[in-house]
Amino acid sequence: MKNVNFQRLAAVNFLSIGENPVTVEFKKGLHVITGSNKDKPDRRNAIGKSTIADSLYFAIFGDTLRDIKKDLIPNNITGGKTHVELDVEVETLQGKDDYKIVRTLSPSKVFIYKNGEDKTRDSISNTTKYICEVLSASPAIFQNCVIMTVNNAIPFMAKNKIEKRKFIEDIFGMEVFSQMLAQLRSEYNEIRREYETEMVKYEEIENSLKNYNRQKEVTLNRRQEKKQTYLARQQNNEGEIVELKKELDNLVIDDVADIQTNIDRLQDKMEVCDSKIASFITDISTKKAQVDHSKKTYTKIGTSDEACPVCLRPIEEHDIENIEKEKQQLKESIDNIVIDIKDVHSSLVKAKEIKQKIYDSANTLNSRLSETRLRCQKRENIKQRLDQLTGWQAELKVDLKAVEDLQTDFDDLISETTNRVNTADKNIEQYRKQISKLDIVKYIVSEEGVKSYIVQKLLDLLNNKLLHYLRKLDSNSICLFNEYFEEEILNEKNKVCSYFNFSGAERKSIDLACLFTFSDIRRMQGGVRYNICIYDELFDSSFDERGVELVTEILQERVEELDECCIIISHRKESIKAVTGDVIYLQKENGITRRVDYVEI
Repeated sequence: MKNVNFQRLAAVNFLSIGENPVTVEFKKGLHVITGSNKDKPDRRNAIGKSTIADSLYFAIFGDTLRDIKKDLIPNNITGGKTHVELDVEVETLQGKDDYKIVRTLSPSKVFIYKNGEDKTRDSISNTTKYICEVLSASPAIFQNCVIMTVNNAIPFMAKNKIEKRKFIEDIFGMEVFSQMLAQLRSEYNEIRREYETEMVKYEEIENSLKNYNRQKEVTLNRRQEKKQTYLARQQNNEGEIVELKKELDNLVIDDVADIQTNIDRLQDKMEVCDSKIASFITDISTKKAQVDHSKKTYTKIGTSDEACPVCLRPIEEHDIENIEKEKQQLKESIDNIVIDIKDVHSSLVKAKEIKQKIYDSANTLNSRLSETRLRCQKRENIKQRLDQLTGWQAELKVDLKAVEDLQTDFDDLISETTNRVNTADKNIEQYRKQISKLDIVKYIVSEEGVKSYIVQKLLDLLNNKLLHYLRKLDSNSICLFNEYFEEEILNEKNKVCSYFNFSGAERKSIDLACLFTFSDIRRMQGGVRYNICIYDELFDSSFDERGVELVTEILQERVEELDECCIIISHRKESIKAVTGDVIYLQKENGITRRVDYVEI
């Protein structure tokens, strides 16, 4: 399983976003993107909410979800360069890697960095292809399983049969059947003929090799009988044994336990330093947070208006003096905290210097310990070598003497024939693999074959998942797919109905059940898990309060079960009630969208 964890998105001069970057961090939770339009206070549309989804899609694929021409993507008010950054962590069995994708327009460029190293390809298209490989991403998957535009896209059930079947087969990864069938038709007969021809050659060569080996074996057996008398003469190679014994006697080995005790003592001291360093860092972070909070408070004190914006009372001279006094006190408090931070930072630097000295001493002892262990290992190696030499020296001379006489008249023939056998065997194995694969395909693609069995098993998963979400959405319908991926929809009276017989809210329930089902199946079948899911205008039509509540419960369950960052793009204020994460509040003014702090009213 590959885990693709999107971490951060930043966009500049992208569509309605201006020079000030709009940044979104993809954290676990149920988040809402909403906002206000100061240019049209009575409207909640055209704020730039969907721009977040478009910028994510643009960073990966270089296009937008709404199929906007590239020359219209840069902000036409600022006239600046479009710049979108996307930070992603990809986790596989080999480990975790951090990627940064940077895509720009005017000029058009794309870069990708892996763990800080530039991995950009030789062209934009090749780099985009590499990005898709890294993220295991495709436009179809993102448009149907990651970024889901519920109202603006054609619902799955409203598509024609061919589109629905193709999409479901893609979700299940069943395109392999058509690929294998095409290969079967073009290759099977040709490979079979080549295989049979190679088998005849192999049998002839193998029979010749067996005959040569038998004749060589007879010759070597006769020579071996004559060499048995020389075995008793192989006892004169003791020189190495004597040298090894001297080396063993001269080995000086320090006390490993004593060195380890000193290392442990230094490690304890290092842990004390680590504790102090952590404490200093925590203290600095706390004080910096106090400074940031005080600075925000300082900026909010006072007003330039002639009357108080809260009580509407005219501001007198003494009010201004009180305000200035309060601001001065707050400024002094900030200055004192800053001084404290410098003092703590000085202590932190000293603690790190002490830790470094302890660390250097520990490294020295570790080097000494390693050398001592190497000497211990060397001693064991010498002992093992002595044991081996004791048993081997009597046989060594025999082996060396026998090498001169191992050559026979059959050796060249055997070597040449063996190479021919190996070559033929490799060719035959390749043919067997190809034939085996084609035989499997031949059975799989048949109507009564494995494909039918797989489809039935996958249909159980598809229909059960779909029924699960329809029930959770309190739907009055049941939807089942057959082996041809044709749906049958039953109403509450168990009668077959068309998708268009149902109300808008009921069709929305069916659409959402399909979206959730396909997203789950893609995760299970595709071997890739994305940590985000974006729903554009999920709550903005059709659903009543109960419907919104049911959908929210499903999303919250998915957040907890899948550790998902679920983002809802909505202009309804009620959507904020569902938030368990962040409210990403966008504000459009003078045609420019920017992110502002959300203030609950």
